[in-house]
Order: sequence, then C-alpha cells, then structure tokens
Amino acid sequence: MRELVLATVVAEIKNAFVDEISDPELIELLYRGVAEPLGMTLSKVGKGTASKIVNRAPQGNPLRIIKGHSQDPEVKSSIGAFFKKNVTRHFMPGMEEEIIFHFRGDIKADGKISDSKKDELLRLGKKETFDEFLGQVYLYSLTRDNVLTPEAKAKPDTELEEYKRHPLEDAEIPETIIKEEHEYTTALAAAYAQAENIKAFPMDRIGEYPKYEKHLSEQRKYYFAAEAVRRSTRDIYDKEDQFDLLKSETYEYIKDDYEDPAESGLARLKAVLRRVRDFNSNRCWLLRDTDWVGVPQKKGVCHFLVKDGTIEGWVRDDDGPIV
Repeated sequence: MRELVLATVVAEIKNAFVDEISDPELIELLYRGVAEPLGMTLSKVGKGTASKIVNRAPQGNPLRIIKGHSQDPEVKSSIGAFFKKNVTRHFMPGMEEEIIFHFRGDIKADGKISDSKKDELLRLGKKETFDEFLGQVYLYSLTRDNVLTPEAKAKPDTELEEYKRHPLEDAEIPETIIKEEHEYTTALAAAYAQAENIKAFPMDRIGEYPKYEKHLSEQRKYYFAAEAVRRSTRDIYDKEDQFDLLKSETYEYIKDDYEDPAESGLARLKAVLRRVRDFNSNRCWLLRDTDWVGVPQKKGVCHFLVKDGTIEGWVRDDDGPIV
C-alpha cells in the first residue's frame, strides 16, 4: 500500500529541514537536481501545482521534462553531489539514521518496485552513502505515477482483505537510536540510572554495561515491531485509527500493573511487559482482522505509551521495597 513517489520524498525531506521551507520552494530545489546538469532553465513552481503534488491530486505528477530526464546519465552521476551541496546540509543534525530508516521502509513495502531496483536502492541506504541514497531515491520517485487514482483511493475490499492477511516483514532496526525513539529510551535510561544508583545513565557508553545493552536491544526490537504494525495500519483503516485504539486498549489492560508499587522502575516495566503478553480486545480490529500483533508487538506498544505521554516513564519517587 505504501508507495515511493515524489509526494513521499517531498514530505520526508521537508520534515528534516532546520528552517521552514515551503512546498513550492522545496520542489523547485529538487527539480534543480535534474535541470542544472543539463543546462535547463525552469519556471517557478506555483502553490497550486505544489499542492497537487504533495496531495497526489489530479495533475499532480512531476513536471514532464523533469521526469523525462530523471534517468539521464549526467543527472544520475551528479545527483549525490547535488544533494550534499544543496539539500542535506540544511537538515537538522543527526537526522540521517531516521531518514534512512523511513525510506528503507517505504522501499521494502512498495510492491510495485522490482526486486532488482529495491536491491539497488537499499544497498545505498546507509550513512556512508547518505547523499547518494537520497538522490537516487528522489530520481526513482520521479519515474513513478504520483497521482492517486480513484481506484487506489477507494481501496477495494478484496485488495484490503488480501493485504490484511499478508505477514508483516521483520522490523528493521536502525543501528543507533533515532530521534523518534527519544521519549521511551530516555525513560529506559532513567530506570537504568536508578538501578545503578547514579544521577544519569550514560547511554552513549551503554556498551560498558552489557546487561543494559542487551535489555535496550530487546526493547528497541519490541518498539520497531510495533512501529511496523503502526505504519501498515495507516494503509487499511480509514475511519478510526486502529493503532491508537490498540494503544488505548493496551493501556486499560496494563494500567493497574503500571500503577502498582514496585521496587524499581525496571521491576515495574517487567511487570507491565509480563502482563501485556496476555492482552486481547474484541474492540480492536487489528487483533481480530490480522495476525500482525504478537507478543513483541504488544510489548512494543507499551513503549509507544511512553512516547505519547500516556505513561510517564517507569521510575517513581515511591519506588522501594514492597511492605
């Protein structure tokens, strides 16, 4: 259901910029990556045109001349350098892993990309080739139909049912903690600090603490297992956010264990994760409709509850021996 098209690329890149950049400005900038190596001069992109592109509306395809020259050898050989000079230098620091993670997920999930093209793009999806990766992903997106067809909008029931039955791919986990993990990993760091009786846990030196390094690795595995469900869920349910419902039902199921006294934050987390293994809900279509939500995904949802503030961390002031 997810597609790697120009609208996808524009949204992801725009989100990474330090300073505000409008959709027309960003699309003009991206178009330059094709136009400049070929000595082409382009007119400005209007607000209406940009709106059609980002919303995948009728007449929202890339400019024909840009699409037509997107695979020219001069363009493909220079696009990495263009992105480094004109695009990625404007990104917020430390965004590389997050952007790579999101685009790799889009590439893997797009069933219309050939296996050979997927392999070609995924090989570039690492920090050492970040600019080249983004550039080639962008050029490939220009070759795709960016307009969402009425058939795709309608999401025929037969297609949806088939999609719901397909198993999710194994979750890909970034090598280092990315920005979107900040809240729940901060809560874990507080629990580790409490266990070590130190003021702040040095997450940048977690390798010095093998026990916590293993624990963090497991919790990240759970988080990204749940993230794979969240991203796939967006494609199949229109009326109600089923992942939000999964979160709220999960919280109702585990909140007593979360609120109970505990010896430590890690003990509280352990009790919650033990409890959530048995969670089920007839209200949640994800649990009734698919087999996507197993024990790792259920545990991962608990970290999403920390991320959205429903759970305010694992450590409390009253932690200590249970009388």
